[in-house]
Amino acid sequence: MRKARYSHVTTTGRTGYSHSARIVSLTIFAAILFVFIIGRLFQLQILKHNEYSSIAEEQHFGAIDLPARRGEILVQDTHSGEFSKLATNTTLDLLYVDPLVAEDKNLIAKSLAPLLFTETEYEQCVEMPEECIYEVIQDEPLETFLTTEPVWDLGLEKEIEVETNNGKENFKSYYELTKEVEDNIFRKISKLEIDFVILRRDADEDLMANVINARLPGIFVDTERFMIYGDPTLIPENQLNSVAKALANHLDESVSTLESRLTRRKVRYVFLKNKLDPDVSRQIKEIDLKGVVLLQEHWRYYPESDLGSHLIGFLSRDNVGQYGIEGYFNVELEGKKGKIYAESDPFGRQITVGESKIVNAIDGDTIVLTIDRIVQKEVENILAESVEKFRADSGQVIIMNPFTGAIIAMANYPTFDSNHFSDAYILREVEKDEEIYDTVEIFTRDEKGAYMPASTEDVENEEVTKYVYENKFGSGVFKNKTVSEFYEPGSVFKPIVMSIAIDSKEVEPQTKFDDDGPLQIDEFEIKNSDGQYHGQTTMTEVLELSLNTGMSHVAQLLGKQLMYKYIKDYGFGEYTNIRLEGETKGEVDYYKRWSKAQLLTTSFGQGIIVTPLQMVTAWAAIANGGKLIQPYIVDSIIKDNEVIKTEPQVIHRVITEETSSIMTSMLISVVRRGHGRPADIPGYLIAGKTGTSQIAGKYGEYETGEGATITSFAGYFPALQPQFVMLVKFDRPRIGENTWGSTTAAPTFRRITEFLIDYYNIQANS
Repeated sequence: MRKARYSHVTTTGRTGYSHSARIVSLTIFAAILFVFIIGRLFQLQILKHNEYSSIAEEQHFGAIDLPARRGEILVQDTHSGEFSKLATNTTLDLLYVDPLVAEDKNLIAKSLAPLLFTETEYEQCVEMPEECIYEVIQDEPLETFLTTEPVWDLGLEKEIEVETNNGKENFKSYYELTKEVEDNIFRKISKLEIDFVILRRDADEDLMANVINARLPGIFVDTERFMIYGDPTLIPENQLNSVAKALANHLDESVSTLESRLTRRKVRYVFLKNKLDPDVSRQIKEIDLKGVVLLQEHWRYYPESDLGSHLIGFLSRDNVGQYGIEGYFNVELEGKKGKIYAESDPFGRQITVGESKIVNAIDGDTIVLTIDRIVQKEVENILAESVEKFRADSGQVIIMNPFTGAIIAMANYPTFDSNHFSDAYILREVEKDEEIYDTVEIFTRDEKGAYMPASTEDVENEEVTKYVYENKFGSGVFKNKTVSEFYEPGSVFKPIVMSIAIDSKEVEPQTKFDDDGPLQIDEFEIKNSDGQYHGQTTMTEVLELSLNTGMSHVAQLLGKQLMYKYIKDYGFGEYTNIRLEGETKGEVDYYKRWSKAQLLTTSFGQGIIVTPLQMVTAWAAIANGGKLIQPYIVDSIIKDNEVIKTEPQVIHRVITEETSSIMTSMLISVVRRGHGRPADIPGYLIAGKTGTSQIAGKYGEYETGEGATITSFAGYFPALQPQFVMLVKFDRPRIGENTWGSTTAAPTFRRITEFLIDYYNIQANS
């Protein structure tokens, strides 16, 4: 600072002059200060409004998210029109404490501890300490590790005896543990400022080393958890900007974002527990302690347990939709979160006496499915019985309206309970002499008790204890195989290829083929599945007898390019866009890459991979007059009281109505006279076809032996005026040498059809 040039003057004249000078100086200073303030306000409010508004939000508000009410998933009863809930919400309380409002923190901690950790929970902790959220086991007292003999009595030849509390766990008492819970609550709610902010998870070693070497105040690195975090209370205010700038270079974040996250601010909401038992909530309300707040939260609940679970999916621990409708429509179902926050005064100080502000959540959309609940339930029951009866790995059924594309039932087995999806990971001990399929994963336990996949030696060793998933396949049970798993369809694909030949005028139903033995193509030999050959046969008989040789003849007439074009027109190799999580599109090789053998094998459903949904959609085109329709499972979406209805959609025409009619007659004959007879129902015309396909192994060759096939039956009825098209499929059934589509899938198709005839009161037509 400059020194004054004038000495102090005591004369009256000099004093008046000095006083006037000071007034002028103050006026000039005030004007400069005013201009500075205006400029600064312009900078803050105009030039840097967006930057500082985000910082202000962090500084001025302490907040807690309010979850939106997740939209429901509904199905409708065809007859009554009543809606049933497959996915809905239940309301339970969340408990938090506002430290700035709470007056008696000791009383709050003492009152809440026994309510948040009950004696029942304590007993469960003693039962399973590894699953308890509290440290229930007391450290062993030092004396239990001391020898039982005086040191001077021990000889080198004498074995030292060690007391180990007889192997019994030393548990803390309920009182001791409750006191720890109380202390923990007190520590949490006594914290008035935020002192832990995560800046980066999963940091690599170089990043952690750079941050450590920067030696920034209030910034820490946890090398074990690969985490970088900050403590705003340890960052001097005059160094905040420089700390943020230094971090920005390492974390690839803006300086303003880091400053806002590391700015000192008050703690307003301390979460203690959610999903409170209603009785606990009632007791907390009765205590009526200032600063203790109960907030309603919505939790997912599936009233029908495992009904349609593959369609519905479930919510993860993080409330994110997984699989099915929950996964595909997660954003629409979850809605938009609200917020509850405390406001501050113009100087950034939170107003502790003011009421909290609430921004209401926006509830999620409601999804209404095309599924008929009664049909879905009966189909699932029949499918479960059939999978167990035929000792299959799994099974699927799809029922569709062939004219609209609406899915009436879509079932998988094994299934799971969406409320308790984690039960899929439960392992059980294999019983003595229990049959375990080769496709089921087997586990053993290591010396630490951890489960691990069993080696070949362990599997063969009868002395080793083995474990399997209770549902056989663990998390694999979550997959909706009707859309997410492809397979080689086998003979149910033959009507597709036959319709192509008829539509392109290459053959007619009575066109003859000389079935005089196996076909030799390159190094491959094509045989009929029964090993028999039938001489002069018509195209209708080729389907009735399911002749691979006859279909190979048809393929040769069509050629690669024409057959490929029609197969793509039927929708194979493309997504159906049914709007279910995890759909795959199968695979159809481009025809120019087909070998001669692949052309022929494709004609009887080997060498092409499809999904069950693609298969039933293609069959719908044969049934409905030749049009490929868009399959759909969402009937409507209810959004803010607006109903958005799904309208049936024709994608394009595949075959002519005449071809469709001819194919229907041929497929009726297959059920009446051919391998499809186990699906026949007297008095009703059913069009259908069996399928039995081999499963390709790891090295390109097909598997052999029991459990090496997929069996299926596809069909529609009433055949002349079809209301339903259905596919029944079993993965690896095991009923001996007689394992065919005709002995597994066809009888199951018939059982379901008989139910549908009764449920929909379908009149006999022949």
